[in-house]
Amino acid sequence: MEIHIVQPGETLYAIAGRYGVDPGILRLSNGVPADGSLAVGQTLVIQHVQTFHLVQPGETLSSVARQYGVTLRSLYRNNFWLEGTPSILAGDVLVIAYREEKLGGIFTNGYAYPFIRQALLSSTLPYMSQLTPFTYGIDASGGLLPLEDGMLLTTARQLGTAPLMHLSTLTEDGNFSSERAVMILTNSNLRYQLIGQIAATISAKGYQGLDVDFEYIPPRQREDYARFIRELRAQLAPLGLPVVVALAPKTNAAQRGLLYEAHDYALLGAAADFVLLMTYGWGR
Repeated sequence: MEIHIVQPGETLYAIAGRYGVDPGILRLSNGVPADGSLAVGQTLVIQHVQTFHLVQPGETLSSVARQYGVTLRSLYRNNFWLEGTPSILAGDVLVIAYREEKLGGIFTNGYAYPFIRQALLSSTLPYMSQLTPFTYGIDASGGLLPLEDGMLLTTARQLGTAPLMHLSTLTEDGNFSSERAVMILTNSNLRYQLIGQIAATISAKGYQGLDVDFEYIPPRQREDYARFIRELRAQLAPLGLPVVVALAPKTNAAQRGLLYEAHDYALLGAAADFVLLMTYGWGR
């Protein structure tokens, strides 16, 4: 793979000729408009095709995948312009494999609301290892608030992305609640009840693990939170299901603030299988 920065006067066809690649595939793989228009300074990813397929009348994406012994997921990844949908037409060119060797692997996950646009979800999932629907909350009695996650789970399964259940202290009014966190963390009967509901939901819906995201926990519940994560792990580990704990990023162990003081990195790191450090900042 190479990166090309568009210079003044360059055209898509000239760039394709320079690198010895097909201009049509170069256009599609970089989202260039049908007229081939480029902007000076635009970056183009140059990939060299090893194997391509010209779609014949009557062929489907599944039949092409079987013909070459590859997965649908790999076809979606190599032909991102399909946007996770199996619609192909006679005359379409599909990339079966690129020539470049992969340098390694990457594990990706992302949160998604139930109202995410289907097209956006389908186009993104082939590149994701996991999808985490946001979010199962906690009701006033300490039970599990439901989530309309059916569309997310169905699409994830179709595109080969593993679903991860998300648990937070979100309430019926859509806010995170310190009170709900304290209620669960300090009452063993409620924790037992909630953990049972979580296990049942994971089993019924085919989730492949749990991501726990308790925010705004009072500092005095530091050890209670770690105990809760240990209890969840004890329940899910025998089933081969990991427990992830999402934490606010801290600069030091003594950092003050409601987002940080109950998130004891050492305790929670030992209690969970994995830790997700949440940060929402973007910059250079």
